[in-house]
Amino acid sequence: MINHKNIDRDSASLFLSGVKIFLNLDVPIIDDIADRMTMASFTRDEYLIHKGNPGQSMMLIKKGEISVLLDDKVIQLKKGTVIGEMSLLSGKPSQADVIACTDVDVFMLDRNDFQELMSRHTELASVMTALMKSRLAGKQGIKNVGKYQILDQLGEGGMSIVYNAYDPELDREVAIKMLKYEIATSTDFKQRFKQEARTIARLNHQNILHVIETIAEYSTDFIVMEKLKGSNLSHYLKHRGVFEVDQTCHILYQVALALEHANDKKNGGIIHRDVKLSNIILDENGFVKLMDFGIASNDEVVPAHFEGTVLYTAPELLLGRHIDYRVDIYALGITAFAMLTGQTPFASNDINEVIRRQLQDTPPLIESLVPKVTPNLAQFINRALIKDPEQRISDWQEIKALLSTEKNQFIDLDSSGDRDMAIVIKINSAEVYIPSLLSDLETTLKQHLLNYDLDTVVHDSSGQDITIDEVL
Repeated sequence: MINHKNIDRDSASLFLSGVKIFLNLDVPIIDDIADRMTMASFTRDEYLIHKGNPGQSMMLIKKGEISVLLDDKVIQLKKGTVIGEMSLLSGKPSQADVIACTDVDVFMLDRNDFQELMSRHTELASVMTALMKSRLAGKQGIKNVGKYQILDQLGEGGMSIVYNAYDPELDREVAIKMLKYEIATSTDFKQRFKQEARTIARLNHQNILHVIETIAEYSTDFIVMEKLKGSNLSHYLKHRGVFEVDQTCHILYQVALALEHANDKKNGGIIHRDVKLSNIILDENGFVKLMDFGIASNDEVVPAHFEGTVLYTAPELLLGRHIDYRVDIYALGITAFAMLTGQTPFASNDINEVIRRQLQDTPPLIESLVPKVTPNLAQFINRALIKDPEQRISDWQEIKALLSTEKNQFIDLDSSGDRDMAIVIKINSAEVYIPSLLSDLETTLKQHLLNYDLDTVVHDSSGQDITIDEVL
């Protein structure tokens, strides 16, 4: 290999502008990339990349042909092809040998220069997000993130892409959220992404999405979460129409349980700050999960700048004042209003008009729009949408009482008061390690500060009772 340190920037820029992945980049960005590049020449049968070597540079073929030797096939590539970009992103060893079939000239971009360029140019980071997206979802692309096998894409938002994946160790499907490169290159946003994982991880509640672990790979971060069955409320509203009154109460009650748990001081006083239809998942059995704590904050704060969804945002947050958990109650009231009517109370195509109405207008009484609404649900919505947080309904016990229905017979481990409860667990498997199971159960009970007694009966193969001491 012969390295050429000095290359003609204009000719390099002209070449780069014709490469497929760079087609939509502006000229100044192309020029900046060209300024960082060097050229290398290889003779026929010379290795450009050795399998097993870590990726240190991305190569663009300027002249000649190469062969990529994979385990099951050989791929021939020509002028304009980009190679080594995935190894460059991941820092992992190359999965293939790359050999020159003819004399070859390539432009080379060093790993450190590449990372700096992505941090300087959001458009380039977006290009790499699109490339990574195609590789994670493509048949010939990346198969794994950590130990998890990527299956397909589930969804995409402004900050991240969510994939369906398989955990071979526990034989289950999970969801994996990938931070986009245009966000990952920002230290603030990357820290917030990690903070979201830490926040959810310490919120142990049946109605809050469970985080399994975080993974740093491919120059970005991934959050591995439980796979949810069902769709968000926005999807249901769009495809099935407005919710029935009882169903609305049933759903809101569970969200209230989740928010009460998060808002509790002993759990960090977490304020979700983005409660809305699309962040609430409902499964076919009517069970609810609250998700997306991406902009959550701790206790009483003055936000440095506005984030969230204006249609659901409390006036005090729009005004940049100190906030607390009552902004989540306001958003829950907006969510309830939308579930029953099909739209939020201050909807407008003009965001400035939405803000003005949030700050100044009194919402219509829900009973005037939905005659079948129960007095308790109407009282919750009308009081939740009071603009002054000091006058807004704020007691979780009162809120749960207003939202309670016969369907809402959930065991609320966070509420006060004595309760006698028996849990019967029947296990028909010799593979279960009883001491470990009991230890996990005791840990959960202690987390909720409960007084408890464990009585365990084990039957042997003849059907005779065995004491737990004999098992242990």
